[in-house]
Amino acid sequence: MKTATQIRYGTPADAERLARFAAQTFTATYRDLDNANDIADYVAEYFSVAAVADVLCDPACTTLLAEEGATLAGYAVVRQKEPPRCVTGPLPINLWRLYLDEAFIGKGLGARLLAEVHAEAVRQGAATLWLGVYDRNVRAVQFYERFGFRKVGNHEFLFAGGTYIDPIYAAPVRAAV
Repeated sequence: MKTATQIRYGTPADAERLARFAAQTFTATYRDLDNANDIADYVAEYFSVAAVADVLCDPACTTLLAEEGATLAGYAVVRQKEPPRCVTGPLPINLWRLYLDEAFIGKGLGARLLAEVHAEAVRQGAATLWLGVYDRNVRAVQFYERFGFRKVGNHEFLFAGGTYIDPIYAAPVRAAV
């Protein structure tokens, strides 16, 4: 019997579990694109239990967890953040993070999680979703483009003591169908 995947809101009680998962998925996503030590430093700063707990408690952030039974399969974070000037759509909200465990990529969970991100944006009164994505993360770029996101500009992303110019994508928020 296959277990159905459920998507729910993250709570502070999820901090330790989500920190481990976020560190693992970020590392897996970028392991072939960047220096392993730089990735480890980033993970230590942004995916510690304390850092993840801060996000889970931040009223500007909404964390969605996708679980298949007891297995954490993916997560997304939507946040209220001032967009870069290139985002010109009305009532913007930031899709800050969306990651899946490698075992769930290509099985429709990304689409389900993104649909729930859209639903959350609607609940928050947003009309435009925007995000930054590493241009060398081709799989992510193709995913977002497949779901109607279009490049609208660039922004600086600080990583490993360097400045990267990452594309900014935006799309109209879709109501649930």
